[in-house]
Amino acid sequence: MIRLLYFSQAMNPISAEDVQDILQVSRRNNSATGLSGVLIHGGGLFMQVLEGPEQSVLRKYVKILDDKRHSNCQIIYITPTNERIFEGWSMGVIACERSFEFQHILDLRNQRKEVVRAKVFKEAMHEFLRRLKAAP
Repeated sequence: MIRLLYFSQAMNPISAEDVQDILQVSRRNNSATGLSGVLIHGGGLFMQVLEGPEQSVLRKYVKILDDKRHSNCQIIYITPTNERIFEGWSMGVIACERSFEFQHILDLRNQRKEVVRAKVFKEAMHEFLRRLKAAP
């Protein structure tokens, strides 16, 4: 099993209906392929964490690359894992209105060509989990 975090830029302003469409399709398809994760969006940016069987995660990411709603996809971090952080979320969602809420991920993105410390990545994942659990 692996966990992958990618970052991309929205091609156009994204509406609540766009997000709901993404979630509906993702939840249906992810359940069928054993994936879990979270979509973070706001300020013209997307981030998504996918976790599950390696081939399922990689196939999903390749399909994501073809999605015309965003561009400039960049894998920030990918790691093998034995357990899920987002167990029970075929696709959770976090809306971020202000770009500074992405700062710890932007820091990871800026370090992606260097060694990214696993602890920093894990802390970011647990922050996403905390926000998912706190959502109404």
